[in-house]
Amino acid sequence: MNEASHLGLLIARTGLVLGKAVEREFENAGLELSYQHFIFLNLLSKNNKLIQQDLADIVKIDKSAVLRVIAALEEKKLVERTGDTCDRRKKMLHLTTGGKTLLKQALQIENKVNTKMQAGLTKEEVSTFIKVALHLRDNI
Repeated sequence: MNEASHLGLLIARTGLVLGKAVEREFENAGLELSYQHFIFLNLLSKNNKLIQQDLADIVKIDKSAVLRVIAALEEKKLVERTGDTCDRRKKMLHLTTGGKTLLKQALQIENKVNTKMQAGLTKEEVSTFIKVALHLRDNI
């Protein structure tokens, strides 16, 4: 089977390969962090008012899977939950100081992997890819 003739498969496999490459570099740097945990930390760093359901909606996984990831991040003291002042049932998710420090290191590593992945491409090619990838995503 020609992988390139199956666009969805190619995109999915590329994402998996990227995740594994980033995890390998995390491990080489002594960071105990999965790519999935990295994504969650990154999302939480950009928005300090997220709740579990928000994360589930963003990453397109069910709420119970998000709960497991958040529990693992809490156990590692990277994330904490605080009560919402308006609705006590809601728990806002925040990065701890340790989570922020780890994320800063992880972002540098992920940036190096992305630079390597884009080697040989022009800025215009990268820009076109981003435009096409966003278009494909929005079509689904």
